[in-house]
Amino acid sequence: MASHSEYVHGEMSIVGQDKTYQGFLKVSLFLTAFFIVILLFPILMFAVHLSWMSSLIITFIVGLIIAYPFRLSGSWFMTLGGMAVLTLIFGFLISALT
Repeated sequence: MASHSEYVHGEMSIVGQDKTYQGFLKVSLFLTAFFIVILLFPILMFAVHLSWMSSLIITFIVGLIIAYPFRLSGSWFMTLGGMAVLTLIFGFLISALT
């Protein structure tokens, strides 16, 4: 352990802490956008009384618009597209069964 006299203020490398903080910010922004999109779809369906297809289209467009101010990468677009495809599949299956 270094004694107090060997310490020089500002000499410690903070590259690891900086990368961890940047990663935390990216994950926080991604999850915030994810929850906005996840919550918007049922709000449009049940509170605004839109059809599931209209709600999906509006939610998808909002998800695309959110990507630019949040500076989300390609993983966001893949996640958004995957959620849209799954919603389409389940929506058509449920519509066919009812």
